Amino acid sequence: MTSDAGAVPVVRVGALRFQKYLGLIVGAFGLLYALQTLDALVAGWPTMSGTAGGAAVALVAGSVLLGTVAGFTPSRARSLFLGAAILFCGAVVVWPFSISGPVPGTPMPWFIGLMPVQASYLAVSFRRLVVPTACALLLSTGVTVVLVVRGGLGLVESVENGLFGVALSVVLIVLIAAVRRGVARADSAQQAALDGYGRSRLDEATESERVRTDALVHDSVLTTFLAAAAARDPESEELARRMAANALRVLAHVNRAEDAGPAVPFGKVLIDEVDRFDPLMAGWDVDVADLAELVLPAQAAQMLVTAMLHTMAGSVQHSGAEHRSLAMSELGPDGIRIVLSDDGVPVDLGDPDDPRAVLHRTVVELMRVVDGRADITTGPGTVVTLSWGSVVVTGTAPRPEPVEVPA
Repeated sequence: MTSDAGAVPVVRVGALRFQKYLGLIVGAFGLLYALQTLDALVAGWPTMSGTAGGAAVALVAGSVLLGTVAGFTPSRARSLFLGAAILFCGAVVVWPFSISGPVPGTPMPWFIGLMPVQASYLAVSFRRLVVPTACALLLSTGVTVVLVVRGGLGLVESVENGLFGVALSVVLIVLIAAVRRGVARADSAQQAALDGYGRSRLDEATESERVRTDALVHDSVLTTFLAAAAARDPESEELARRMAANALRVLAHVNRAEDAGPAVPFGKVLIDEVDRFDPLMAGWDVDVADLAELVLPAQAAQMLVTAMLHTMAGSVQHSGAEHRSLAMSELGPDGIRIVLSDDGVPVDLGDPDDPRAVLHRTVVELMRVVDGRADITTGPGTVVTLSWGSVVVTGTAPRPEPVEVPA
């Protein structure tokens, strides 16, 4: 059934805003912290000679500048921060080839001092702790080995510097991950609350519409019975009989629909099952009317989707068809009609050994469970029409409304 009450839009403000602010904070932190390590660069510069030394410094500068730019581009922040970390790794690789003398232990070696900056970049680039933590450990180990082997620094002092760098890096990574997790939980709680509110509004609108429908249907039945009682000729009696049959059909459907459970948007049910449709969709021509406001009982919607999947699986796997089509449209004020057709081998519904016939018989039974209908015609090709709504009664066709042709 359609309803004027739209779903409450869910905007994940918390996660998006946090990601934006996190990029700005990390970009500013990287720039300011790198500037604080310039004294270490000045102290260690005499030990970095030639082109390799200039390349190492240029790569580090490029890393810090790229991280700063990433803070102002939220849409590409993760990839830019990752690029900044990669540039720093390149600098660490080039740095050993530039060392021409003992690296001073005071102040702290420049590459050790820069490790927290790269750790924060990696923490933004990766949502899990494993990758940035492993990278921090590898960088610390690599720098420590270079300080001992090429930099002439004592083993104990080198290990102390490496441990300090990795400890500070891990603290930053864990802190960023904890805050991100807290924001995600708050965002999920907000989404759940909004979803619950949206469902309650939808249920309220559905119940209100059901009450109005009940009143209209009962009035229609009463009017029909009064017209039947007043009929005096065969033509009037036939018209009253048809009116009564249609009114009783709608009344029976409404009474049964009361027990069908909560109502859901049919489009949402289709989206939830997209993983099951994907393997079957290749080669289908799809024509779907605007069903954005179509709301069906949850059980009926699920049965329709299951019936569609059975029909499509049978067509794809057993029909040998070259052309297939799928069309959906509204049926009456509260229903839907789904037509699936192919030009493949016709199916004999009575054949117990034909897997496609078994699927089609299953489709018929699925639709009967929710007071819907599956009409199957074969030869040439096969057309399966799934119908659900107040104009549908299992095993019968809806009565067409009479059309008056002007003289």
